[in-house]
Amino acid sequence: MNRVTTKLATAAVIFVVLTFVLYQGWRSLSQGYKTETAYEFEIARYCNTEGLLIRTEEVIQKEAGGQVRYLLEEGEKFRSDTPIAQLFPSQEAAEEAARQEVLRKERDLLEAIQRSTDTSRTADVETLNKEIALSLRRLTKSAEEKDMEAVSQLYMTLVEKIGRQQLATGQSTGFGERIRELQEQLTGNSGGQNLYSPQIGYFSRYVDGYEGVYTPDMLDQLDAASLGELLDRDYRSDPGSFGKSVTDFTWYYAALVPKESAEFFYEGARVTMTFNGSGEQTVPGKVIQVKTGENGATMAVIQSTSVTADTVSHRTAGVRVDFSSYKGLRIPRKALRILDGQKGVYVKSGYSVRFKTVDILYTGSDYYLCRTQYSSSSQLSFLDEVIVEGTDLYDGKPINP
Repeated sequence: MNRVTTKLATAAVIFVVLTFVLYQGWRSLSQGYKTETAYEFEIARYCNTEGLLIRTEEVIQKEAGGQVRYLLEEGEKFRSDTPIAQLFPSQEAAEEAARQEVLRKERDLLEAIQRSTDTSRTADVETLNKEIALSLRRLTKSAEEKDMEAVSQLYMTLVEKIGRQQLATGQSTGFGERIRELQEQLTGNSGGQNLYSPQIGYFSRYVDGYEGVYTPDMLDQLDAASLGELLDRDYRSDPGSFGKSVTDFTWYYAALVPKESAEFFYEGARVTMTFNGSGEQTVPGKVIQVKTGENGATMAVIQSTSVTADTVSHRTAGVRVDFSSYKGLRIPRKALRILDGQKGVYVKSGYSVRFKTVDILYTGSDYYLCRTQYSSSSQLSFLDEVIVEGTDLYDGKPINP
């Protein structure tokens, strides 16, 4: 009888232990969860495009004969009383006028530096040294690319920076001797005939023959297919043309959009454009039209009122289009829950589960970006442990330590 009692007691103990183990296993599985830390994440959205520049522009006519020396830069605004260029009887006369202009600019610049008695206007030496080194690198690059306009501008920049550096370091107390040398070389007469135009607008030497063809009126009929055909054409500038006037500061960029970036483009979207080869110079714009063809090709039209050399000197151009970036706390899409009509997530808070609301800024393919909070008890905050997998979750549910 004692043996039977012992066996029953042992079986009872084993049953209790197994029951406890099974219960704990079930409880662990039913309360199992996986978390991810809410870190800050930034999305810089952009795409590279190829597009057509559409403007309101007119060709400026000039009588044949003589050598022309332009007085305006690309994209520079002018009026009817603004001299656009000078006409010379020979190439030698035009080159001498250009040399005289460089001498005059250097003289005026040195005189301006000479009058600068306030040492704060000469800037600090370290900054000047960096600017001089940068200008020298740009000058070398421009010379290699045979960009003589850039070389001329950078030369004057170097004259100014080096002159201010010498004043700031005490290497020079003035430029009187150099100013006198320059004055002696100036004749006071360029010998050229000023050329004007009754048109007003922004000047460009680029003339391709489509000035009266590609106008804003074409935008209603333009689509991705027809734009693709236009982009395949050759738009060489006519070397025999004098120039043109862009008569309206509003212009348009019609671009073919890569399929993977089509979602970024919508009417009203604000963008920033960077023309290939223009360095860091950017142009603001707004998407005013989006069209998608039968084959899925998308065309977007961007409008801008910012005129630069790039916007008047090309017919087609490669442009990087940047959109507003988004920055916030990244959470997996599967972590989002809706409780009492509010979007939020469950987070691990000590030994319990808490529901915290989220303000979604951007929706990605498998994630959301939410507005960043740092110490909120009710909204998702930086470094919160977000529960991405779990069952039977509710606000206030206890978690085993």
